[in-house]
Amino acid sequence: MRVRIKLWLDEDEQVLFGEGIRNLLLAIDQTGSINQASEKLNMSYRRAWERIHRAEERLGEALVISQTGGSHGGGSTLTDKGKELLRKYDQLEEEVAQFAIERFNELFIPNKQE
Repeated sequence: MRVRIKLWLDEDEQVLFGEGIRNLLLAIDQTGSINQASEKLNMSYRRAWERIHRAEERLGEALVISQTGGSHGGGSTLTDKGKELLRKYDQLEEEVAQFAIERFNELFIPNKQE
């Protein structure tokens, strides 16, 4: 038996940021492309773009900058806000998960020694 958590940020019952958009932003950061990121995550380009647009709208901040193709090619990068949000979300998720594991061990495995 183990504990698992699912974390998301919301406001007025609207999800602002969670695991799905986190994974999409991370894939964009790694690949430099919304298209490649969507392929990596087995989602359509349109669905990826909609998720980005919805998150940006709800947060009131641009998260991704895209350049169209051409002789030098196109691509997408995270804005500073996008990188900061990703970093903070990952930090929060890690800290919450660590707390959950420690509390789980206290409640369900009281004799466990670390």
